[in-house]
Amino acid sequence: MTFVAVLRALFISAAYLAATATQANAAASDWVGDQRGEVRLVTAAESVNGNPIEAGLEFRYPPGWHGYWRTPGDAGIAPIFDWSKSMNVRDPSVSWPAPSRLVVSGLQNSVYQGRFILPVGLKLIDQHAKARIDVSIDYAACSNICVPKHADLSLDLPTGSGEASPQAAAIAAAKATVPSSLANSGIQVTRSETEGTGARKRLLLTLRSTSEPLRSPDLFVEGAGEGLPAAPQVRLSDGGRIATLVASIPSGSSSTNRKSLVLTVVDGARAVEFAGPESGVASSAHADSSILVIIATALLGGLILNLMPCVLPILSIKLFALARYAGEERRAARRGALATALGIVSSFLLLATVLSVLKLSGTSLGWGIQFQQPWFLASMAVVITLFAASFFEWLPIQLPQIFAGAFGASARGPLAEAFLGGALATLLATPCSAPFVGTAVGFALARNPAEILVVFASLGVGMALPFLAVAAMPALVAWLPHPGAWMVRLRQGLGLLLLGTALWLLFTLWQVAGPAVTSAVAALLVCTLAFRALVTYRHARTGFRWSGISTVGLASLTIAVAATFASTVGVPAIKGADGWQSFDPVAIEALVADGKTVFVDVSASWCLTCKVNELTVLQTGKVQRRLAQSDTVRMRADWSRPDPTIAAYIQHFGRFGIPLDVVYGPRMPAGKLLPETLGTAAVIRALDAAGSEEVSAGKPGS
Repeated sequence: MTFVAVLRALFISAAYLAATATQANAAASDWVGDQRGEVRLVTAAESVNGNPIEAGLEFRYPPGWHGYWRTPGDAGIAPIFDWSKSMNVRDPSVSWPAPSRLVVSGLQNSVYQGRFILPVGLKLIDQHAKARIDVSIDYAACSNICVPKHADLSLDLPTGSGEASPQAAAIAAAKATVPSSLANSGIQVTRSETEGTGARKRLLLTLRSTSEPLRSPDLFVEGAGEGLPAAPQVRLSDGGRIATLVASIPSGSSSTNRKSLVLTVVDGARAVEFAGPESGVASSAHADSSILVIIATALLGGLILNLMPCVLPILSIKLFALARYAGEERRAARRGALATALGIVSSFLLLATVLSVLKLSGTSLGWGIQFQQPWFLASMAVVITLFAASFFEWLPIQLPQIFAGAFGASARGPLAEAFLGGALATLLATPCSAPFVGTAVGFALARNPAEILVVFASLGVGMALPFLAVAAMPALVAWLPHPGAWMVRLRQGLGLLLLGTALWLLFTLWQVAGPAVTSAVAALLVCTLAFRALVTYRHARTGFRWSGISTVGLASLTIAVAATFASTVGVPAIKGADGWQSFDPVAIEALVADGKTVFVDVSASWCLTCKVNELTVLQTGKVQRRLAQSDTVRMRADWSRPDPTIAAYIQHFGRFGIPLDVVYGPRMPAGKLLPETLGTAAVIRALDAAGSEEVSAGKPGS
């Protein structure tokens, strides 16, 4: 054989091996995950031939770790799937194999362990074209703690004869473990009813097996409110042919919006799913997803946001906006209040638009995340400083032309300040997660852009309600003192408060971006103010246009410095500060297993509510003494700069903002989430309740 023939043979062999390797991998994506859990996408065929596609999501957990069923139970996260990027497929249908019950410290969980497949059925849009399956999965890998995980999986399937893949048998086996209907199970239901009054009801279920005897049936009840009812009491008779199951479920409410329970009976390898009696409980899935409920929640949350510490630094703008209209015509008061309300709502819509774009790009989202960016802190410092300068009459502020027509020809002075005051109030309010705000934002950021806009607009309207009330009833401003010389002094005093806000922003920038960047920004701010003041007082008429352009130029340079030179600056480590350990979510599991109580505080340098919690609760002597006990470990996560681990941890609890405080312990291994606004008694109660029986029994008052 000649040398050329040898090369030709080697080339053909290599091409054949490459082709067969490609075919072998065509029906399975790569594994995505880590040592705590991973997932891949598999299909039962190597190609599509016009028939529906049988696919599967294959999970793999190590010993001691688990994932969750569609109804996770008291402390879990069901997988969430997004198929929107797939091509030539529609109607994805995920089937759920029978779960197993896992009870941890009384918490009921329905879980999957080890290696398993969730079967998926998909239909072809064009039966003669190739298909691409693309799915994004948010799920959890849990042991004593839960770690939120995300995977993006895809497979390209060419057209062909639909030959079976190596994964076909495993997918078929997984489909066989999906609970069947009563007609195909060999099980009959002879009794299914609820009885009892008060807080709990009893679910009575009698089953008759027409095939093999029942041995140890378990009952999973869906639709009985939040969580998962405990395992039923089981009584077998007639050699296991008859089983009576009694489970305790919430009695629910008197709401007419009732739904039937969904019951899944699992007995070894046999499982059956069927509808039970009416639950008497309003559908939680429907209630949670009701956009009307969320809109009402957002309105209330926006109203409460006015009282949060993050809004207090710019309360001066609102005070002056109201005081300015005392004694004036009702029309002027109405226009000013509407301008402020428009500024608030416009800013919320701007935030919603930005967050929607970030969500579509795959970026991790959070309430107040813009405060993690040095360019934003510098921008706000510039705007607040220039706004304060307007209170000292160093420079006029004019409402943008696009909004001027809405308020008449005169769009200068008070109206512009009212609009910008509302806008700044919104931007500076975002570090706070007020009651109801977290619920509304969490709902919105988990939904599509249209719902994000609706919810954020509702938050804006809620925050603007006091000004809308003045617009509707301008006579309310008559309660304020009549205008006079006191307003000039008030204006200057409030300008000083705004300068204090700018200093707070610079202090936050120092912690986020470092001293060098902050010093440069501060120097440029001083130059901007000095230049503006010089031009305003000496060349007010001839130099206004050029001074405006120069001011914008200096302000832009200030922001550019922060954006350009702060990207490599890290957040100072806080380990060991005042007894706090640095945040390590993996270590929590081992600490709890060792009998420790763990208190996790997620904070940031820009979160004023966090600072209030720290000063009024966490640094008080009573809480400090409790945290200093030998059985307690305290961890602090600093979210001042973007951190995907901290972001995932926050979102694991259904939150998208801070403050966030969680208590773990032997009796609370999954963690107990505390309210946004902490109380001394609530913190100590949670720490005591999470501890081991031995430790708690030794405490006074236990």
